[in-house]
Amino acid sequence: MPALGEYSEVAICNLALAEMGRGVEIVSLDEPSQAARACARRFPYARDAVLRSFDWNFAARRASLPALATAPAFGRAAAFAVPSDCLLVRRVHDLADDAWEIEARTILADAPAPLRITYTARITNPVFFDVLFTDALVTRLAADLAVQLADSPARATSLHQLFREKLAHARARDTDEGTTPREPRSAWLDARFEPGFVPL
Repeated sequence: MPALGEYSEVAICNLALAEMGRGVEIVSLDEPSQAARACARRFPYARDAVLRSFDWNFAARRASLPALATAPAFGRAAAFAVPSDCLLVRRVHDLADDAWEIEARTILADAPAPLRITYTARITNPVFFDVLFTDALVTRLAADLAVQLADSPARATSLHQLFREKLAHARARDTDEGTTPREPRSAWLDARFEPGFVPL
């Protein structure tokens, strides 16, 4: 693997192509090759999915949100638009879990403005990825490409298992590096962030 800071989307895609057993490399995601087209389609999806899968330290951001002019029709006191780069709202500070909810890219909450949140941002520049996150992302992307480029469900299944192992290791190291103890999310709260959520 390259050292931290030497990544690019193309480099990550080429590592994924090598891991799935594809004997080609691409120079650009815009080149007119089957591999480049597949990587261009799958890379953003795989990146965002892995970002959303855990509260990565490198992707943590904070924001103070103003209230929207129009309050919810019922049920909550105010509505707040999430930041445009938000993939997951991790925590609404100073509020209990049952005092807020996500609805259509807004946070509905029983709280006055500003609403202070911590969230996972969509990080698009690979230079800022953690090295173990990148290692896991490579394998996740390889698993996706194995179906599209090699038509090999068996290889994809094997790569997904390897991805889960790498992801567990990356999560453990990322947690160890945190300086502030994390508050575990309840199963009820996690259920609000199932994969049906589609970022804009």
